[in-house]
Amino acid sequence: MLSACGIGAPTYPEFNETSYRIEGSTASATGGAPVHTVIYRNGPRMRVETVLPNTGNATIVFDESTNAAYVLNPTAQMPAPTAQAAPTTTAPQGATTTPAPATTVQAPTPQVLGVAVRIEDADAPQPLETAWAALGADNARSTGRCEVAGESGHEWTPRQAPAPGVERTACITDDGIVLRVSDSGATLWEATSLQRGDQDATLFGVPAGYQLIDPQAVAEQVGQNMEQLDSVTGASPTPQQAPAPAPRG
Repeated sequence: MLSACGIGAPTYPEFNETSYRIEGSTASATGGAPVHTVIYRNGPRMRVETVLPNTGNATIVFDESTNAAYVLNPTAQMPAPTAQAAPTTTAPQGATTTPAPATTVQAPTPQVLGVAVRIEDADAPQPLETAWAALGADNARSTGRCEVAGESGHEWTPRQAPAPGVERTACITDDGIVLRVSDSGATLWEATSLQRGDQDATLFGVPAGYQLIDPQAVAEQVGQNMEQLDSVTGASPTPQQAPAPAPRG
């Protein structure tokens, strides 16, 4: 009763971009089995390992230089061919030898370890904390304590339902880590393990040796090239011929 009046109620979590590794399950977008998901956070930096509907197993990183999300696609590398030494011949005794021409050593081609394909912002996973941090203490209330994956927290729900008939709740630790999210009793996310602390910096961002690909930019470039080619060749769309009338009788 006192908690409902705001007396003795828990303090709303501080979402201060904690560093951690959290593992759990997310609800499948197609209604299938829950999807195994691993999330790494180092303050504002995030890495997500999950399954995307149109991609399958995917690692998503966020590149700070372009402020965009990318799916990493490692490329299998074939071993570089080993240069074979030219056969040596022994000149007859007393014969004059001509020095072999100097060979030019070419610089090695930079190795491409994979590609990073940009995905639309709407398709990129968002931090679990974003929606609840935006909700704020004035628009949320606690419904009691909770425990998930051996971690304790409080169950929070919006004071105003996000949609008619929808009751959204989240189990959140006091330091702002979302352990579980539910909609009207259906679990959307639930953690199975949590490890706090700074994560390896190499996990975040696009790795060195990866080529950035923006599908939208590539499509626009192809379209521009086709228009330029048509203007040079004078090509025009092939007119569609009307079908011949069917014979009578």
